Amino acid sequence: MKKAFTASLFIALLLVLYSQFSELAYKLGFAELKLVAVLENSEKMKVKCDAYSLGFFDEIKLQNKFQKCINTYEAEGYKLVSRSDT
Repeated sequence: MKKAFTASLFIALLLVLYSQFSELAYKLGFAELKLVAVLENSEKMKVKCDAYSLGFFDEIKLQNKFQKCINTYEAEGYKLVSRSDT
């Protein structure tokens, strides 16, 4: 019984520390960015452009690379079906 209580307190402490650490990390510029786009052509063939980064990164460069992928496929006749920015 004493071990279960100690384990519960330890887990609660870890959750509090984790929530405070992640909030502080985001304030200092640590972030996650995930971009996904699905494109489809007239023959129903699908392609996917995606970009993902975790940590300290240049968001503008990442978005430019992602948009370049989309533009390349749209030049080949693909149409944007769905896009997700997280």
